[in-house]
Amino acid sequence: MKLKILLDPNDDLRKELDALGVTDDDSSEYILTRKNMRINYIQAKKDECLFYIDVSDIVYIESMGHEVYVYTADDTFVTRERLKQLEKLLDSEQFLRVSSSAIINTQRIKRIEASIFQKFILHMQNGARVDVTRSYYYIFKDRFNI
Repeated sequence: MKLKILLDPNDDLRKELDALGVTDDDSSEYILTRKNMRINYIQAKKDECLFYIDVSDIVYIESMGHEVYVYTADDTFVTRERLKQLEKLLDSEQFLRVSSSAIINTQRIKRIEASIFQKFILHMQNGARVDVTRSYYYIFKDRFNI
């Protein structure tokens, strides 16, 4: 059986699965993780090379079309994970969904700019600008006590 396994390499369950011949397959539609587990890294590619990006290095994540991009201070990567799945796996104390297409690392916001029509523009540490859309406006306001 092939599964996308989101477990720490040192997790005993992962070792047991390896011994049983269960393989980690990124293309699998089935994902195995521990309940309420928070991930420490995201697997992503750049120039056909595979990287494991520490979540603390992530500035924001954005979905555009069928691709999900992971932005760090210096680089951009593409991951196979879907935004909805990442939202569940990332620590909600550190990451916040701000639109239907973006999740931000709250610790990487440089400046918050109020905009018209119940919207904020976030200036991130890597120089990017990310919009907080109207659907997420009040969630964002509550989170930052604005």
